[in-house]
Amino acid sequence: MKKNVKIAAFTAILITALAAGITAKTKYDANGESVSFWKELFVGKQKYVEYDDVELQTNNVFQQQKQRPSTMIYDPVAKRAGVSTYFETMFFKFSFSEADREIIIKAVDLYLDDFANKRLIRNNNKTTKMYGKGKCFAEFGTVKLMMNHEANTTFKTGYRFEKKSPYFVISVQGAKDEAPNQPKYTVKDFPTVTMYFTRAQAKDFAAKLNQDQLNTLQAEYEEKISGFQNKIIQEKEEYNGPEKDVYEE
Repeated sequence: MKKNVKIAAFTAILITALAAGITAKTKYDANGESVSFWKELFVGKQKYVEYDDVELQTNNVFQQQKQRPSTMIYDPVAKRAGVSTYFETMFFKFSFSEADREIIIKAVDLYLDDFANKRLIRNNNKTTKMYGKGKCFAEFGTVKLMMNHEANTTFKTGYRFEKKSPYFVISVQGAKDEAPNQPKYTVKDFPTVTMYFTRAQAKDFAAKLNQDQLNTLQAEYEEKISGFQNKIIQEKEEYNGPEKDVYEE
């Protein structure tokens, strides 16, 4: 009986998937390329444009800071930009709205000014949140190719002394997984992730969140989609051709 129930359930899922595949509208990835129903179902679609490299530090499994070659990312659909990086044994993608990116950029300016004018203090309880806070969208997984967990969370900006060096920090608050249809035994949440930047790295990171650069990426994405849609329309018109039936001749 249980076996028949499982077969019936699988059949229902398959029929639903087939129906969705037939009726699904054309979807596009972050690069403006069309994504078929089946590709999205089995492989997933590229949500982010990876547009630059950036250096920062996060903790490893021994709670020691480790240099992380990381990547700047942009989601042209949600219009969020941020960074993908590792923390301990997990891979993360953090993205921020334009308003929240402005919070980060202004925080870097305040940090650099405080550094230059020797106003930095060694009270990490206060300084890690002194430059402002905002909202963040996080995607995470155990490996880069399986980013099937997500959460809406918050972040704080400030600085933290590690030995004698004051790093600019962005601390993303840990949160529970909000992704739908997750298996029973899976990652349910992620810990608070703190990203450390030297002065040069913080300045570089802020510059790469500049809206002018993101506007260029957005325009390229929209141009590709427009071109692809026009191509589909043209092909349909060429296929339809004259209304006269060729067999009448």
